[in-house]
Amino acid sequence: MRWGLLSRILAALLIPVVTLTTAAQFTPPVSKREAAVRRKAATLTPQSPISVVRFGADEEFGRFLSCDQDGFTFYDIDQKRNVTLTWAEVKKIKDGYGGYNSLRGRHTDRTKGLVVGLALAGALAGLIAAVATAKD
Repeated sequence: MRWGLLSRILAALLIPVVTLTTAAQFTPPVSKREAAVRRKAATLTPQSPISVVRFGADEEFGRFLSCDQDGFTFYDIDQKRNVTLTWAEVKKIKDGYGGYNSLRGRHTDRTKGLVVGLALAGALAGLIAAVATAKD
């Protein structure tokens, strides 16, 4: 009788402990964005040129080095150092890197430069058209 009561008390104490430890072992689900970044990193070969878009930071350009469970490492060609980022810090990884801006001394995204250039050309054309119609 005495052992039966002790075994029930022990079981009542062990059940919550076992439940908590097994619940702590589950990893949180990965978001779609993180999964896409991981898939992209898995397809990259070492030393391939990449562009890294982070949350709240400028785009970085460099060469892919390696990846693991927690994140990836790349060599930043503008800062000339290895950068290690976690998957949660990265918005997107793109193949290659853009042109070189000699004024800033950094690499730039060509798409962004094209959009800005087209916007400036459109504004200039609008100004010329306004002046031409005002003369008539």
